[in-house]
This record gives sequence, C-alpha cells and structure tokens, in this order.
Amino acid sequence: MTALLADSVQDVAVVDTALRLAVPRRAPLLLVAVLPAHAHSSVTAEADAHAARVVMGRVLPRIRQAGVDHIPVVHRVAPHGTRLRAAGAVLDVAARHLSSVLVTSARGPAGLDAHVLTEAATQRCGPFVHTATPTAWSHTR
Repeated sequence: MTALLADSVQDVAVVDTALRLAVPRRAPLLLVAVLPAHAHSSVTAEADAHAARVVMGRVLPRIRQAGVDHIPVVHRVAPHGTRLRAAGAVLDVAARHLSSVLVTSARGPAGLDAHVLTEAATQRCGPFVHTATPTAWSHTR
C-alpha cells in the first residue's frame, strides 16, 4: 500500500484512505513524499530529507495511532520530462517496494494527478491507483 504525499491539505485524506485499505490487511504503508523538481543540482540528500519530514509531519500521528508500520521514501520529480514519465517514476518507487495499490489525491504534486498516474499504471499493468476523496473544509471553534 502506497500513499503519495504532496505537501498539501489533501495528504490527510490520502493517508486516511490508505489506512482504511491497509489496516484490515495488516499491510505496511509506503509513504512517498513527492518533492517538486529543483532547478539546481546542488540540492542535497539532507535537504530532501528535511523537506520530506515536513511533508510527512502532518500525517505521521494518524499512522502511529492506527498502529500501522510505515516506510518513508522521498522522491524528487525530474526537472525535465513529461508528466507521464514523472508518473512512471513514482510507479517505479511503488514497484520497488512491491506495492500493488497507490493512493493519491485528484490533484497531485508536480502534475502527478490521479488521472496521469492511472494512465501510467494502465500502460504498465499496475499498480492499482485509488483516488482519495477530498476532505471538506470545516470551521471549528
């Protein structure tokens, strides 16, 4: 089970959906923090790790509360390439971890929306792409 995180408010909906699918199966959750392409090649692995911690920070309490094992992974989108190629690279990350389901939001990072990921997965015969339902905003006092 893979949850594609994009540093957006929809990450919570993605993780909630992934947890609903993973908990009954007792499957570990692969958390892929997708970082946008960076124009400078001087970006270090340490900078990527820090950015990933920020992205994952908002969802880790939910994962710990659910008691699901998780594997954090950072994936930076290549600076020059098509959206389909970028989607294929994300699917490669999921495949390396033997994940058969990828949960994403309708609007993904760097143009990696559910539609493009589904198209790439269809061309590769997997994994199954599940679109998380967006969360409704509510004002709480």
